[in-house]
Amino acid sequence: MARDTRKVKGQPEPVAIGRRRGASTGLRLVIVAGTAIAFTAACSSSVSVKASGKKANGSASSTVPGETTTTAAGSNDAATTTTAAGSGAPAKTATGAGGAGSGSPAPKVASPAGPCSSSAPGGVLSSSCDTSTPSEQLTGAGANSAQPFFARVFYYFNQADHAVTVNYSPVGSSVGVSDIQQGTVQFGQSEIPIPTPASGSGGAILQVPVDLGGVALSYNVPGINGGLHLDGPTLANIYLGNITHWNDPAIANLNPGITLPSTTIIAVHRADSSGPGYDLDQYLIDTGGPAWTAKAGNSSSTHWPVSNVGVGQQLNTGVASYIQQNPGAIGYVEYAYALQANFNNIALRNQTGSFVTPSRTSIAAAGANAASLSASNFNIINGPGAGTYPLANFSWTLLYQKQSNANVGIALGKLFDWVSTTGQQQASTLGYAPLPANVVTLAHQTLLQLDGPNGQPLFTG
Repeated sequence: MARDTRKVKGQPEPVAIGRRRGASTGLRLVIVAGTAIAFTAACSSSVSVKASGKKANGSASSTVPGETTTTAAGSNDAATTTTAAGSGAPAKTATGAGGAGSGSPAPKVASPAGPCSSSAPGGVLSSSCDTSTPSEQLTGAGANSAQPFFARVFYYFNQADHAVTVNYSPVGSSVGVSDIQQGTVQFGQSEIPIPTPASGSGGAILQVPVDLGGVALSYNVPGINGGLHLDGPTLANIYLGNITHWNDPAIANLNPGITLPSTTIIAVHRADSSGPGYDLDQYLIDTGGPAWTAKAGNSSSTHWPVSNVGVGQQLNTGVASYIQQNPGAIGYVEYAYALQANFNNIALRNQTGSFVTPSRTSIAAAGANAASLSASNFNIINGPGAGTYPLANFSWTLLYQKQSNANVGIALGKLFDWVSTTGQQQASTLGYAPLPANVVTLAHQTLLQLDGPNGQPLFTG
């Protein structure tokens, strides 16, 4: 089985890509801060990786200091990232909105000292105060696209604040939304914000932008090692099944000087609900012409609208694995996964007529267009600018405004304030762009709305 095995020296590595099939829950990726872990007799401690329901066969592991990554062959299970506070074992999973379900009263909140102190229980919310928190175990679930970023940023937060452990399950945006609305996790993650005003079983839900990424159109075409261009109408006809071979004249006209093979095109789409599918659907509504809208409609959907063409795969990991292993395939994945797998990516025609590939710079250019970003005004697809990549997006953390456990609320607020500020330093090497300054401000102002059980604000700004 071919898979990417590159590592970043001295830092946690992204999730390995392996061939996957079946259900979307189970396999766990465990990240343990402060302990070097390996599946060898020589190491001083180890963490077992288990699949939910049955034993995973044929698993492979890779190790860097402070991290163990395991991907099971023949599994389409989503990984779980657990960042443990200075121990060699994963943290226990806490459940319930705002920390409910622990069976014991919340401990007394420790007031911050010095310049971080204020009349609010959590003190001042700022990047210089974010790593002083109560001791808490936090659980979240949601977007698979955020997993490479979260795996690294949660690791580094734990290095700065050993009091907080984070267990994140990248099971997809729709599951993350459902889980937070039902109160079975303390935060959800979605590439597409839920309609505002957002609410769930625990009341009003806040939506916080935490990363800026892009959707790559990755391909595996024998003999073609980069440089392919596509526009909206041609891409629409590929996903409609009207263009079936790579040497079709419509593709050839966009790629003069490239000898295209007659290989059959396999159009890969997400079989589950997804933000990348929503973004590509929106791009094709904007640029694909009447052939696309006649079949897919005029309103973009997280469910891929033309599922009877090509092949459906679960999560970014499933799509990436299929592309990697099947000549002729083209599919859409979060750019972080395409970068990890060293894929060739389409240069896609943008609003100005330029053909642009995904990169940190072109994704950042798209994010710069979000001057008035909000959970109800989030679309940055096919934005202006010659260097703008037309398939970029923000990803959103969902958490209850009124926290039933003040300490959990304080830990959540400081964690995601750190993620949206200091944590952005980890974005570029993974295929994300740092959040624009106005979006950092939006995240901070949103987190200042967090309240404790009595309705009192948890932080001052």
